[in-house]
Amino acid sequence: MRAQRSELVAGVVVAALTTGCLDSNPWFEEPTASGAASGTTQVPTTGGTTAVSPPTSSTSASSTTTTTGNETTGSETTGLTADTEASASWPLSTSTTEWFSTGDPWTCGDGVPEGPEQCDEGAGNSDEGACTTQCTTAACGDGFVQAGVETCDDGNFDPSDGCVACLVPHTCKEILDSDPQASDGQHYVDPDGPEMMPLIPVYCDMTTAGGGWSLLERSPRSDPIGKALFKDAPENPGDPLAPRYRMPRMAMGVFAVNSTAMRLDCGGTDHLLTAAQSLFAGEFAPPGCANAGPVLYQEAEFKQYKLTNVQLCTVFVGLGDGQCPGAWSIDEENQYDCLLSAYPWAGNNEAVSPPSTDAFAVDPQSVDPDHDCHKPGAVRRVMVR
Repeated sequence: MRAQRSELVAGVVVAALTTGCLDSNPWFEEPTASGAASGTTQVPTTGGTTAVSPPTSSTSASSTTTTTGNETTGSETTGLTADTEASASWPLSTSTTEWFSTGDPWTCGDGVPEGPEQCDEGAGNSDEGACTTQCTTAACGDGFVQAGVETCDDGNFDPSDGCVACLVPHTCKEILDSDPQASDGQHYVDPDGPEMMPLIPVYCDMTTAGGGWSLLERSPRSDPIGKALFKDAPENPGDPLAPRYRMPRMAMGVFAVNSTAMRLDCGGTDHLLTAAQSLFAGEFAPPGCANAGPVLYQEAEFKQYKLTNVQLCTVFVGLGDGQCPGAWSIDEENQYDCLLSAYPWAGNNEAVSPPSTDAFAVDPQSVDPDHDCHKPGAVRRVMVR
């Protein structure tokens, strides 16, 4: 009898201790039958207890959570732990949790834009089309040339390297039109587009009189080129930054075709502005120092005298053509060779420069020390736009 009473007392003590442990253990929950249609599993969190409802099927990838404490009610569960999975009453498999870690799968080229894809035309994806093989929408700067839209795409925004705004420029004016921030200096252009000429370097003046000027000739007063512009007399053709520079005649002609205006100046206010098609004027005139003809100038400024839409008799040949001084020059007195009135600058038969001054030439026979092109260090430029 004593033994039975001792065993009974011991059983009561064990039961009481077991009940106390279970009551104080927040992780314990009365087990629920696997696959039950309803019920919740209590999951401890840092802010309290979370009740997780089982999904309606084993393939569901989402669950509803009700959180007490500081957690948000009705949030989506995206980070189940091993402890949570162990205490849940429904089976979880790799297939039901795959999207938590890997996301929904997508394939560029299947014809369905998904995930981070900007487009997907399936077999129509092309690095020359509107949707690239990387499923990104074609855009200037992506390194792919979109057929019919772009003529180049070098993946950068340097306007001087022969590709500006995804177009291959023909002239400095086209560069400036595409990039108004383009600066003076050497740029690369393709003067004849898809024809035989490759990209060539050219000096672009992006500031003078609105900018966009392509330099054809740079001739210093101290070492003038002194040849008619219609002559093929290149000087440092691959280096437009050289102090003495002139393009080959063929290149000059292509630039003229793609331009409307020609400007001649010596860095100051004195300048001539005429049509680009006047570049080779005098080409078919009789040889000799008398090679001169009338040229229509939209602007002609000389020592603060400015004329507009005026014809001036212009000498085209120079010292380099056989001792004929003044390549592309204007003698205000000798206008009668072109049957024009003398002294056009001031009018009223009034001269504004010394006799026989070869204005605008850097290889003159007679000079005017106050004229921009005859000052020490003067450099004459011939440009088109």
